[in-house]
Amino acid sequence: MKEFFVSGWRNFKKSSLITKIFTFLGVGLYLFVLSISFIKVDYEVITPGSINYTASSVKVEANNEAGFIYTVGVYTHTRISVIQYWVAKTNDFFDLEVYDPEVDLNDKAQRKFGTISKEISINNAIINAYQEAAKMDPSIVLSKEYKGVIVSAITPYAKTGLDYSDIVIKVNDQTFTNINEFRNLVTNFYDSEPDKEIKFTIIRDELQKEVYASFISGNSGYIGLGVAFYDYYQLDPEKSTPKFSIVDPYSSIGSSGGGMLSLSIYNSLLPGDITKGKKIVGTGTIELDGSIGNIAGVKQKIITANNYNIDIFFINEINYDLAKEEYDRIGATFTLVKVNNFIDIIEFLENMEVKNDES
Repeated sequence: MKEFFVSGWRNFKKSSLITKIFTFLGVGLYLFVLSISFIKVDYEVITPGSINYTASSVKVEANNEAGFIYTVGVYTHTRISVIQYWVAKTNDFFDLEVYDPEVDLNDKAQRKFGTISKEISINNAIINAYQEAAKMDPSIVLSKEYKGVIVSAITPYAKTGLDYSDIVIKVNDQTFTNINEFRNLVTNFYDSEPDKEIKFTIIRDELQKEVYASFISGNSGYIGLGVAFYDYYQLDPEKSTPKFSIVDPYSSIGSSGGGMLSLSIYNSLLPGDITKGKKIVGTGTIELDGSIGNIAGVKQKIITANNYNIDIFFINEINYDLAKEEYDRIGATFTLVKVNNFIDIIEFLENMEVKNDES
């Protein structure tokens, strides 16, 4: 190897001036491309992604069809290279967001957050689907037990003994039955003892233990713990009627497919096809009360959906205007439907033929 470089250097010295100039230019260009490919900038880019078949995540043991119902996802890349930044700046289909490493989650933390969010999204989707289907058929029963709140995200500035996936069951030795009661306990403690650590009783790796956390304050005052939580229910597929199985929970991560997953499960629980054979896509989280939450990457999700020849796209009220703006810009032809909660989706599909006749 050494002889190879020595020989190359000798030949370079013997070469003509024009050859040396072009060699220097070539090496310089190579080093420039290499540097802009590896130097990172504090931005993240959101690009169009793909649609995913909801029935591949949860299967219900009933002789009903799930329908052609899909979630829509985007791709997010954090701390991109200089060349990726330049490409994103010139592409109308991409969006750039500033990334602050002191506040925002890094890639590893985002992966953990996305995985936990997907787990909760599946749980919430199953709960909503069974509850709504049971109104039509009382023999449909879901077996579930409230366990506490689960830690889903921890910001870089948090001062806490909590970890991802911890299940909090007590706040300063006080129990609670939902996340609102949990938040009230935390807020009340802060109001009375803002400078003291708060104690949490948790389940971690199936063992109960106690950990402590401090409150965070900023220029604008009280921020909180710098930790995100979800209500956590343990579902029992075997004791539910009909039984169900979670097949592929992590074909994608994040919670934005909750509404469509709930629709797919609902359609599987009842005879007939509420979708009437339409190819349906949607985006939005689903909460325990059935509300459809807002999401990020709206523009890219509209673009993605338009690439898959769909019929209907459901989106929540908060994201609707931005979605409609992109819908009009690219000349999409599917039906864009604004919804606030899961019942809105059901009612639209039940009345779909009537609405089509009216239009």
